[in-house]
Amino acid sequence: MTKATMKFSFTRVIASAILMTAFVLGGCAKKQIPVVVAGPSCILPTGVNLTEAVSLTKDNLTHPECQPQFEAYFHRLLEIAAGDPDPENKRRFSDFLVWTKSEGILTMVQSKEYYNRYFNTTFMALPDDYNVCSSAPKKDDIIKAMEAELRQKELGLMKACADKETYYSAHEQFESVLLVLDAVCLACEQGRK
Repeated sequence: MTKATMKFSFTRVIASAILMTAFVLGGCAKKQIPVVVAGPSCILPTGVNLTEAVSLTKDNLTHPECQPQFEAYFHRLLEIAAGDPDPENKRRFSDFLVWTKSEGILTMVQSKEYYNRYFNTTFMALPDDYNVCSSAPKKDDIIKAMEAELRQKELGLMKACADKETYYSAHEQFESVLLVLDAVCLACEQGRK
């Protein structure tokens, strides 16, 4: 094969490749690809900036499709806050929960309950009538629910807000309630005899 023949063959290969590419691209251009609008993606926030994460969460939760995932969003915000604990995070969560109430995502009662479970010494798991004998049969369930809530307070107060003092106060209240609950249950059992 001579140099001229090789050059001619190489040129034909290039020309063929260009024509094939044009043909393929031309065929794709004529074919209309439907555009699908999927709506919100309901992606949980990431990163370490709680303010940005709350903003993204609010944007997503304005879509009704994302609202059933509220619990997952809330826990992700707690995880992000734990990466940069700050006493100011308590206010950020409070503002966020007030927003959820104003947007109709949570009721007033639900909003307060979330705040109290994670950022207050008040135990929502404790029945209003815990000092009466009706609590005795439910004692184990009450204790389990309070233990779970104490873990929530640890996550909110200690890890997200670096508020050890309030957490220790909640822990002391937990211990006190256990003593009172034991005493009430014991008194009720003796009263039945």
